Amino acid sequence: MVDTEVESLPRQGQRRRSSRRRRLLAFLTTSSLVLALIGAGVLWARGAFWAPVRLDQTVGASFTIAGPAPALPWPTQGQAFVDVLGVGELGSSGPADAEVPIASVTKTMTAYQVLHDHPLGPADDGPTIVVTQALFDASKGTDGEESGIELQVGERLTLRQALEGMLLPSAGNMARLLGAWDAGSVAAFVDRMNAEARALGMAHTDYADPAGIAAESKSTAADQVRLGEHALQNPTLAEIVSTKSARVPVAGLVTNTDRLLGSDGDIGIKTGSTSAAGGCLLFAARSDVDGVPVTIVGAVLGQPGTSWTILDHAQTAAKALIEGAQRSLVTATVVRSGSQVAVLRQRGHADVALSSTDDITVLGWPSLGYKVAVSPSRVLSVESSLQPGHPLAASALSGS
Repeated sequence: MVDTEVESLPRQGQRRRSSRRRRLLAFLTTSSLVLALIGAGVLWARGAFWAPVRLDQTVGASFTIAGPAPALPWPTQGQAFVDVLGVGELGSSGPADAEVPIASVTKTMTAYQVLHDHPLGPADDGPTIVVTQALFDASKGTDGEESGIELQVGERLTLRQALEGMLLPSAGNMARLLGAWDAGSVAAFVDRMNAEARALGMAHTDYADPAGIAAESKSTAADQVRLGEHALQNPTLAEIVSTKSARVPVAGLVTNTDRLLGSDGDIGIKTGSTSAAGGCLLFAARSDVDGVPVTIVGAVLGQPGTSWTILDHAQTAAKALIEGAQRSLVTATVVRSGSQVAVLRQRGHADVALSSTDDITVLGWPSLGYKVAVSPSRVLSVESSLQPGHPLAASALSGS
């Protein structure tokens, strides 16, 4: 018994020491793991094991076409504004924000509003309009010198024919008839015209009638160019305003009052002339520059002269501006295919040079600036400084 008791004490001490060693070892192991995890986290945060891809643009962020700014042959009176679609304003003359009468150029909004309310496909004639007594009465004007076409009660026209009868010969009675047919009354239609003008951002435009015979129908050249660009986006409206002649049921053959059609790529859009407005023309012309298609949209308002010369003067001024704009337009290559434009960098990896897969060519004129940017999705884009947010050219990038 004595021997047994003496021998049991060392074993108990050994067990206690062994237990303490195990607890110490577990503590040290856990502490080391925690420290290792903390250290790894710090290193991870610092990018020791990874690094986010950084895209460094190496091509210049801006580009300017060399040469002096073009000087267009601006009219000496009235207002004028010329825009290159997708590129921006080429220039203007006259008091830019002064609202002035625009005569039958008003009918551009009349047609735009009618087609907004009654969409018409390029190959469609649209609904049939029956000239009731109420519509006939609504179509009547008070200006004996206003242009118009013959209408009869009971006459049946398609919407396309009615638009042709209004836009080509600039018929004021057809403009009022369409307004009354569309909105129930001429006054209600004018309200729609003004609401649409606000929606399009035409801040200096007020319509008083669908025909433009009222001197209170006022706008600016810049606002009308804005409208013209929207009108050209409607294939049906763009087709009608570029038509030289058409037939309507009672009036027969009607011809376009725009004598510029077909010359210098001219495709319309609307003439206008009254004693209050002078000679007016909202115009557009399509051509190409070094194989790049271009659309020029412009307006001249308030051209002086006698009642039989003011429209000719407006068209002469517009022709000079179209030709001047076409002479001013050039193309320029911003980046050549295969040129390095950016570098991808990541810690632990070799840099990757990114190159354009295409030539990047822009349309514009000397002195015009452009913004050049490489996106995180590895696309190089170029946009006019006059039209931010609307890239003119883009190219995917390849790495090497």
